[in-house]
Amino acid sequence: MGSSKLSWARTIRGKEKAALRGSNWIRQVWAIAKKDFQSEWRTRHAVVTTLAFALIALTVVSLSVGSLRSEPELAAGLLWVIIFFATIVALARTFTKEVDAHTDNLLRLNAEPSAIFLGKMLFNLALLGLVALMIVPLFVVLLGISVKQSGIFVVAVVLALITMAALGTILGAMLAKVQSRIALLAVAAFPLFFPALAASLQVTAAILGGGAGGSATPLKVLFAYAGASFLGGLLLFEEIW
Repeated sequence: MGSSKLSWARTIRGKEKAALRGSNWIRQVWAIAKKDFQSEWRTRHAVVTTLAFALIALTVVSLSVGSLRSEPELAAGLLWVIIFFATIVALARTFTKEVDAHTDNLLRLNAEPSAIFLGKMLFNLALLGLVALMIVPLFVVLLGISVKQSGIFVVAVVLALITMAALGTILGAMLAKVQSRIALLAVAAFPLFFPALAASLQVTAAILGGGAGGSATPLKVLFAYAGASFLGGLLLFEEIW
């Protein structure tokens, strides 16, 4: 009887410790994301530079090509080229600001690597989501494009942003102390982003072409790649950071 009570008490204590560890990890994730949100709110550096780049790119494209209603493949390609380079601009300072402020070692000592990855990724994802909310509607309006399957299109954009936020967070940590970070980030990011960009382009072209008949396979590829990027970041970030 006594041994059964003892084992029961140990089980309860083990569950309590696991719950505390879990809640502490969640607090670390939220604290890191909150810190980045507050820092960005004060300076608005990433938001302003990214949105300025997106507006300039959209203006140049709209003045150069005009309406692309009858050319869905070209429209899809131009859209994802703009999103890709806007993403590079947005993600350039993910970890650079930690290095510049000399808070990177403090971050290492006070948070688990997986919590740092997820906190930074959540901030990056929110930033990319804001950029996409501005780029995509303006692109559709300025180039006279009609989006018929908007639900599938939104899913494709969200999955692509998750992929780029996860991979961009990893690359940001790797290149935080390197000179010419933006140029190197663009070079390193393109081959990693390429499967997501190619699948997103195929889905977008199919939708802009008048239907979603050819979007099923690339959408599955995009979903799988987004999941692999997220899980790979959680598992490998400790070795990188």
